[in-house]
Amino acid sequence: MPRALMLVASSTTEPDRIDAFHEWYALHVQELLSLEGIHKATRWEASAHQLIPGLDSIDGRRFLALYEIECDDVEAMRDRINRTSGERTHSDLLELDPLPVTLLFEHLGEWTAQ
Repeated sequence: MPRALMLVASSTTEPDRIDAFHEWYALHVQELLSLEGIHKATRWEASAHQLIPGLDSIDGRRFLALYEIECDDVEAMRDRINRTSGERTHSDLLELDPLPVTLLFEHLGEWTAQ
């Protein structure tokens, strides 16, 4: 079955309410995981220990969510995610200017250390 990865880089409008942002995002992740085809999600925060000093976010977005997807049709999965957006909770703590970076990547290969 084809695999894809959805990357969402985001930030919060109110850094002093970061706990509330994380609580909302945890709920939002569960709502996305309820869609058939999305089977795993992880969240990340940009580290202070970057390979390139000063590059500590994706255009100012310091949080990253990765969603692992297995589906027959990535285009249909994208459409389902977009179509059901209004059914998920939203928060004024999610920065929308600029919008979160949302990208779908289709699996090409896999390697492991030997």
